[in-house]
Amino acid sequence: ECRTPKRIVSVSSFADMYEIGKEVMPSTHSYMKVNFATRKKDGHEVVVKQRFKPNCFRSREDERSWRRNTEFLLNMPDNSGIARIYEVIEDSRAFYIVMEKVGGMDLFEALEQEGKVSVPMAKDILRQLLSSLAHLHSHNAVHKDLKLENVMLDYTPKDMKSPSSVKVIDFDTLEEWTPNSPTSKDVVGTDQYIAQEAYAGKYSPLSDMFAVGVIAYRLLTGKFPFHDEMFDDEAGENWVGSPKMAQIRRRLKVAKVDFSNPVFREVPQACDLVMRMLAYNEMQRPSASAALEHPWLQEDEGGGRRRSRDEDEGGCRFGASAAGRQRHWDEDLIDDGIVVAQ
Repeated sequence: ECRTPKRIVSVSSFADMYEIGKEVMPSTHSYMKVNFATRKKDGHEVVVKQRFKPNCFRSREDERSWRRNTEFLLNMPDNSGIARIYEVIEDSRAFYIVMEKVGGMDLFEALEQEGKVSVPMAKDILRQLLSSLAHLHSHNAVHKDLKLENVMLDYTPKDMKSPSSVKVIDFDTLEEWTPNSPTSKDVVGTDQYIAQEAYAGKYSPLSDMFAVGVIAYRLLTGKFPFHDEMFDDEAGENWVGSPKMAQIRRRLKVAKVDFSNPVFREVPQACDLVMRMLAYNEMQRPSASAALEHPWLQEDEGGGRRRSRDEDEGGCRFGASAAGRQRHWDEDLIDDGIVVAQ
């Protein structure tokens, strides 16, 4: 069935439609605020991101790009793992992105409280996150700023089909993507989560997968995979081709991620998946849908095995049955045209 595409709607006054409430969190941008709000006609509670005119875009081209990507997002089919965008409204004062109010807390807050999560919880979060990402990617979208703060754990009881319901939020950087998309002029994202190719302006679904690898590593170990000192760029240096972006990219090439954490010795298949998602060469990373088929994520809780004696300090080494499942997954990836790192 054909439906009319959703557009950014111009109105005389947003305040006639919604009652703005308290701020959700302070914004890092002077031109932006995020507030709770209530729709006046029915009392429905939402979150509203306000972009204040006239300084919310750097240029006319920047505004055109934002409008195009916002309307692209507005028309994406709904998915339970993606926070819904109900409508985008414009008046003389600002643009207003009206979004689903998601309960719970973000992953950053959860880890601040807990340090790290259990392996079963990490597996559940990653399954749901990858499923949401597979949905975005299947509709030719890249998020470009996946991080702990942009993944919500929704504990609303009606949504509870498992220990937590996971939703991706914050689509300021989301773009429509095809293999022929032009190289970006700016390096977008957050330190630790930005893939090496993004420092050269080459974003793709596999760049998002690198960010999932960082999230997975942090969930399982309580630490980030890279030293903070690697990311020492100053404001204004995040343009593609700048010496600092090239330097950080070189650092990522030689960086050694520590996989000696006890959790990786106990769960070598988790180690394998995280290692693959963090691969420097993007073509060695699995897609979101392929990662969902990884033996570790396919394994039911309680179906694990004891670590064998040959699994030493560094490693992602498997017993016979796990190794068999691993070979099947590797062969499927090769069939899909994805080269896997050994």
